[in-house]
Amino acid sequence: MTDEPSSKPPSEGSVVATFGSASFLNDMGSDIVYSIWPSFVYLLIGFENPFFLGVIDGLGNWIVNISKGASGLISDKIQKRKVFIWTGYLAGASSRIFYGLAPTWEWLAPARILDRAGKIRGSPRDALIADVSSMETRGRNFGILRALDNLGAVTGIMITIAFVTFVMPLLGSLYGFTELMSIRFLFMAAAIPTIIGSLLVLVKIKDYRKKPGKPVFSLDGFNRSLSLFIVISFLFSSAFFSYSFIVLYASLFFTFPVINPLLNVTIGYLIFTLAAALLSAPLGNLSDRIGRRGTILVGYGFFALMCLLFVFVPNVWTILLALICYGASIGAAVPAQKSLVAELAPTDLRASFLGVYQLVTGFAALFASVLAGFLWFLFLPQTPFLVALSLTVVAALLLPFVKEKSST
Repeated sequence: MTDEPSSKPPSEGSVVATFGSASFLNDMGSDIVYSIWPSFVYLLIGFENPFFLGVIDGLGNWIVNISKGASGLISDKIQKRKVFIWTGYLAGASSRIFYGLAPTWEWLAPARILDRAGKIRGSPRDALIADVSSMETRGRNFGILRALDNLGAVTGIMITIAFVTFVMPLLGSLYGFTELMSIRFLFMAAAIPTIIGSLLVLVKIKDYRKKPGKPVFSLDGFNRSLSLFIVISFLFSSAFFSYSFIVLYASLFFTFPVINPLLNVTIGYLIFTLAAALLSAPLGNLSDRIGRRGTILVGYGFFALMCLLFVFVPNVWTILLALICYGASIGAAVPAQKSLVAELAPTDLRASFLGVYQLVTGFAALFASVLAGFLWFLFLPQTPFLVALSLTVVAALLLPFVKEKSST
């Protein structure tokens, strides 16, 4: 299907509903995988290695943002959005089959690259949402999208918990499946909802550009506030390492003797994802009312509080609160950051600048996860959180110097 970009704006509600539904389905599939990912990696390699996990997750996050950066630039150049979005979902679905078939741990890197390359959908999708939104609804729309992302994730996590609790023992007793074989089966089934989401976008979304023409990317678009905010985002992303370390650390304090030990990590993942799902939409609305900077600062504050709780007062209850703070930091920071970049960037180059933003933060994410694995392995599990806290404080101190636009 080769839609030409339309000059007539599509229904804002229809676009948000379609992308929200596709995101719900995709995150249902992806979080079936991610909610048990650290346990799967350890079963496959045969021993715990935080540094290896950091490299794999960091590489994945780096590929995510390279994909978003490249797709944003190309999307503006060829004036297409839709093709990147539905093919990105298909790449994600294919990777889950790849995970399920991977014979050894060496295959995880190419499978992870394919998985995260599916994020080519990110910048074009965000640009299309920004184009159909107004200043008064943009934060809300990104918040709704993030909420549906996380609701899909919660659904996927619950499927994983039910599978490990009820289906895995049956597969073991009836067919002799090991835990690793059962997880492989689960991963391949996780491709199905994402394929459905891809088809939904293919059928329901029409390409649209707010300012048709042939835009050419230029560094002139980097005004002072946008440039500074990208630097700040690099600092914060250098603190925002892979969720794997957060749920692994939390699992050190969670013990649930009545459930499969594989689910200790999954329970931690469920808690912060549920918090993000419940808080993303209201915090997105908050950014429409009090501004993007204020809401981003709230997100930074929640992340800093998580680090403080993890390092200085770790016990079952404070770890639970820390996971809720982590989910709140995602709900506050992610929608508001995307909205701010979209508003500071030139309107006809939104996908390009959203892509550059993702590319820069992707390099930081790679550095963050590798560093976290190294610090965890070489020193103590608390060490990465101390470093993350310091970087978050610096980012928060610089944020007030970013000036928001009054309209766009």
